[in-house]
Amino acid sequence: MFQITDGELKYLNEISSELKYPKGQIIFSTSQKANEVYYIKSGLVKIYRTTSDGRQVSVAIRYPGDFIGLAEVLSNINEREYSAEAMDNVSILIIWKDGFKKMLCEMPEFSEKLIRLMSDRLREAQNTIYDFIMNPIQGRLAILLLTMAERAGDKSEDDIIRVRLRVTQEELACVIGSARQTISSLLNLLKEDGSIQYEGREIVGVNPNKLKLWIQE
Repeated sequence: MFQITDGELKYLNEISSELKYPKGQIIFSTSQKANEVYYIKSGLVKIYRTTSDGRQVSVAIRYPGDFIGLAEVLSNINEREYSAEAMDNVSILIIWKDGFKKMLCEMPEFSEKLIRLMSDRLREAQNTIYDFIMNPIQGRLAILLLTMAERAGDKSEDDIIRVRLRVTQEELACVIGSARQTISSLLNLLKEDGSIQYEGREIVGVNPNKLKLWIQE
């Protein structure tokens, strides 16, 4: 996870504007001019592309403390290649490209951390390909839920990760390449197994030890 210091956050706040997005609102879209970088203060963001027949294919979920929109700005690509959508209520700092690049020059330690972040994302993409090959749908769902819980939740004394995942079955299906009906059935199995806990329609608890039994290494 990208760890930002108080000094770095202070710098970001000075060169950015803060905006809030409700669940379902588009933050940026494919072909939009790539003039800014986004820092997620709170909430979850889905990164996806839309196919020619209108289907959404999710490629990543970003969490509080993550940057989005980096690749195009750092590569000097003029247009967005992916879209970003708020998965729940999201608060974001928007940093214009010139100000962000100036920050990279003036804060070399921040630049080094950003390089590590991009390297981590490359490994994440490679691991995702491996997981898709090695794991059936239930394993991919378990990996996704475990990752989301570890990034957005807090571990309690009974080893349960307490979290509020305001994510729909359609969104989960989109991320792991499945059908909503399949996800619905699998979530019921995970609930009965004690791997996940619900409160209403929200997942509020994840048992990592039980979830890992669904994953093929």
